[in-house]
Amino acid sequence: MARIGSAHPRERSAFARGPLTGLGTWLRQFEVTEGLASDRWLQAAAGLHLASIAAAVIGPSSPPLPIFLTVTGLALVVLAFTRTQHATASQIADITPAASQAFELERQSQRLVEIADAASRARREAEMRGQLWAELTARMSHELRTPLNAVIGFSDLMGAEMFGPLGHDRYRDYTRHIRECSRSLLKCTEDTLALTSTLAKSDAADMARTLDLVCMLREAAEFHSAEIAKYGLKVILPCDAPVEVTGEIRPIRQILINLIAEAVARTRRAGTIVVKLTEDSGSIALSVTVAKAQPRPDEGQSSLAVCIARVLLEQQGSALVESDDHETWRVTTFFHCPSQADFFASA
Repeated sequence: MARIGSAHPRERSAFARGPLTGLGTWLRQFEVTEGLASDRWLQAAAGLHLASIAAAVIGPSSPPLPIFLTVTGLALVVLAFTRTQHATASQIADITPAASQAFELERQSQRLVEIADAASRARREAEMRGQLWAELTARMSHELRTPLNAVIGFSDLMGAEMFGPLGHDRYRDYTRHIRECSRSLLKCTEDTLALTSTLAKSDAADMARTLDLVCMLREAAEFHSAEIAKYGLKVILPCDAPVEVTGEIRPIRQILINLIAEAVARTRRAGTIVVKLTEDSGSIALSVTVAKAQPRPDEGQSSLAVCIARVLLEQQGSALVESDDHETWRVTTFFHCPSQADFFASA
């Protein structure tokens, strides 16, 4: 005979398992949002759970009450867990950008330190190379110029016959050739040493700046004043109005000295050297012309002075064009104009 009364505990458990399973499925399906997990819903669930506990303790126990108590407890646990997850996620979302930014700043600072170390090493290596170049040029200058000066000095004494006649006219020709060749070799040595010293760029003064090209041309002509006066040459320079260009002072000075030296060597006695400056679209064209120039022994080849000037001009970002048609010798090059006037030129 069937028993009519309260359900068996196992039956009550099975009866309660169905709503709980449905609640869990509903929560998983709709993925409790942050609004559901707010403090208001959490407080409401806690209040219902406490009320269910009070009713179970005070009043008589009936089958729906334990089920309701279990449901409210489960809802409270789920809401609290969801609230914790959302709080943790929000904290992580707040912390992650700051941590990423701090990591990026640290990485950039480490990279800057590495760049500074590399620049310091490169500067020390450049200074060491500059010192080696300076020592090399000084040693070469001593080893080459000392014997050449001795040869020139003794040939001058022999040519002047200060200690008596040489005894034959050919000896006078020999001493004259020795003297001229020694001076030519000394000039080549000085040019080569100037080139190596300039390419080393160990001097802080070798920086691009605004220069007066007319003034530097006058200085280059004065450098060869003895030879110009000796052969009765005439040098026509541009007007005295300053012409400003940009470049490094030492290479440009050496370039002008070499070009004037080659012009003096190619000019016949009482000849004329014409130097012109022409402005051309943001640059200054410099041309040195010698009419009725003397032919070179090695026709078709540039002299050492012109070769050195060409190399230095390439270092300055320019070029040198040489033309020789057996009557007129001309070299042409270009210098960059400054983008604006040098306000500190007079300082």
